[in-house]
Amino acid sequence: MNETMNWNDLRLFVAVARSGGLAGATAASGVSAPTLGRRMTALEQALGVTLFARHRDGYDLTADGQTLLELTATVEQGAHAVERWRAGFHDAPTVRIAAGPWTSLFIARSLAALTSRADAPPVAVMAAGGTVDLHRREAQIGIRNRRPDSDGLAARRLGPVAFAVYQTPEPVDNSHVGWIALTPPGPPLPSASWLEQRLEGPATVQCSSADCLLAAAKAGAGRCVLPCFIGDVEPDLERATPVIAELTHDQWLVVHDDDRHTKPVRRVVDWLASLIREHRPLFAGNQPQDT
Repeated sequence: MNETMNWNDLRLFVAVARSGGLAGATAASGVSAPTLGRRMTALEQALGVTLFARHRDGYDLTADGQTLLELTATVEQGAHAVERWRAGFHDAPTVRIAAGPWTSLFIARSLAALTSRADAPPVAVMAAGGTVDLHRREAQIGIRNRRPDSDGLAARRLGPVAFAVYQTPEPVDNSHVGWIALTPPGPPLPSASWLEQRLEGPATVQCSSADCLLAAAKAGAGRCVLPCFIGDVEPDLERATPVIAELTHDQWLVVHDDDRHTKPVRRVVDWLASLIREHRPLFAGNQPQDT
């Protein structure tokens, strides 16, 4: 070769070859005929071969030109693949995260660190936990309180989650402080079952959402069982008991095998793992309480 090949000239070459001349290629490429003529000459010089038999009625491909046209089909397909890949950054599918009500609340409070990134895909936080079927792609990512035992799901252990009883500081009459239970739709939560086994009757207040329970607890409506990663950061609440050993469990990040290597899902998985790893002492109930 006599000089470095300009890869953009291959695109122009395809336009000239398919159009049979400079006039048709001008309309297809948006490049003027004189410029196209110069670029084809430069390409021939760079390759060291003659690509066209030039005549008054147009350009005919030589044998070398025909070979190059066939080879550029692969390059063209690759270019289209790159365009689709690039477009994926700007039109990424929504990554759905399914977690229990408390973990969903924690994730929602932390989302600014993810959404402020230029490469962040759209996300949906689903406070549904184990009722969401990852196999059926109802979500791409699940945060679970046990490791999945079915095929097709990849799991990463995130660490322990501790619970305790919380209430407003210094209630007026501790003997008359009632209980607030979290009772969302679906199977009962382990914390709600633990509380129900210890109460002689129904809880004083039942709330179907995490936000509702927190509002009632901070208003002094009663005690409640909370994960320490929620209760220990609420300035209006304090621990009323040590960590409840029966409720401590490991937390798992679960992803479908077919989804975990896609870039949008990978970004969110890595962010979630980093977020929870950063707050591991808080999740484990080891965060010192404010005094």
